[in-house]
Amino acid sequence: MTTDQDRIDRLRRLGPRTSGSDAHHALIEDVADELAQLSYDVHRDTHSFDRWDVTADQIALRIGDRSVPLSSAWPYSGQTGPAGVTGELVFVHGLRKNWKAAAGKIAVIDVHNIDVPAHLLLDSWDGALPFETVANPVIGSELGGTDLSKAREAGVLGVVAVWRGISDEAARGQYLPFTRDYQDMPAVWVPESARQGVLDATKNAETATLTLDARRTPATMDTLWTISEGSGPHANESVLVITHSDGGNAVEENGHIGLLALARDAANTPHDRTIVFVYTAGHLRIPAVTEHGQATTAWLDAHPDLWSPETDGLTAVAGLAIEHLGARHFDTDPATGHYVADGRAEPELLYATTPELAELVRRTWQGVSDHATPVKPGALIHLGEGEPLHDAEIPAVALVTGPLYLLAEVDDDLVDIDVLTRQVDSFRRLQTHLAGPAEAETFGTVKLAGKARKLAATTRALTFVATHQ
Repeated sequence: MTTDQDRIDRLRRLGPRTSGSDAHHALIEDVADELAQLSYDVHRDTHSFDRWDVTADQIALRIGDRSVPLSSAWPYSGQTGPAGVTGELVFVHGLRKNWKAAAGKIAVIDVHNIDVPAHLLLDSWDGALPFETVANPVIGSELGGTDLSKAREAGVLGVVAVWRGISDEAARGQYLPFTRDYQDMPAVWVPESARQGVLDATKNAETATLTLDARRTPATMDTLWTISEGSGPHANESVLVITHSDGGNAVEENGHIGLLALARDAANTPHDRTIVFVYTAGHLRIPAVTEHGQATTAWLDAHPDLWSPETDGLTAVAGLAIEHLGARHFDTDPATGHYVADGRAEPELLYATTPELAELVRRTWQGVSDHATPVKPGALIHLGEGEPLHDAEIPAVALVTGPLYLLAEVDDDLVDIDVLTRQVDSFRRLQTHLAGPAEAETFGTVKLAGKARKLAATTRALTFVATHQ
């Protein structure tokens, strides 16, 4: 029998499962096979796109005659060919960057891994949040004024992004930012230890050569979905269970472990409502599957008959989004300077999108601790693949814990199996309740933020970022 530890070991052997890669395809087929063994009819939505890829030995930065260490390449940024591009280094700063100052040159930008107050991104049902701040490099990379397409339009040759506020080990392999379309502007990330040397080089107008010998090739990836028919009076109502398949390590993304456990339960135990299991591809390549939202948005758009009340098909009354199970907490050891597991579990980011579901979570959830603190989606954003369910006003619970290493392509021991097991068991209890005889009205109604509230939240967040960049 395949255990959860076996599945985590499989993820580590596969390595990074970037969208459309061989490793990504292999994991998708693993899940398809397991669903088929449970006698499910497995359906596929195939997405075609141009895949961008580069290996560590194909990126380099030289300033004069010295080599500069790199943390990672900027995904889908651009390509230089093996010879690279050579030009004077120019520092371009601020949120509204004057890219024209680096026309015909290589721009250097400073990106701060900002410690953002949690209340700027999350809301609370009862005045409590599971943590006070969010310090994930996703925020700095996405909100730091780093639109490479504008650099291309200004005639910049390449971009060197320098980390600040994150240790070298934590910055290693970060696949960021991951939401952008192809930028046609080669860019790389430099660790903080090399920051001052690069900034000094801009003051001295030194010349550098940036190499990003990436390749673009046609690729495909499949979103899988299958249905477990309901057998009760609510069989025309659906519960959506979703996760995604692409990821860079054993936490991002291991949600299929929970999805398969819930699919196994549904196959073996009758349930009132119809359950639709969706294994989304494209979370790390969102522009390849949709023009807005998260990757699951593409599946919702393609299959309204399985969830939308505006069709004659099923109406979704609840959803579960499963991501980042069992995440260990890592920190920089003050004695050694190494970024290592510190014996704790990462605090959970657990959304409930209605007050009724928040109360259900408090009663049933056992994950990192016995006392869950479900959060309310903020007006600015709902993180993770649960966001499309929220936008579609489907009441849902979503786990999307965000450790510092979440988007890093690393092969570390990141998963606490005991925590993973408790989280999966909690999702199983939630599925049993949501797919059972309880009336849909008891799940509550999603209330989306209005334009004024969204604008105010966006202004507060951008003001904070601008002040701390």
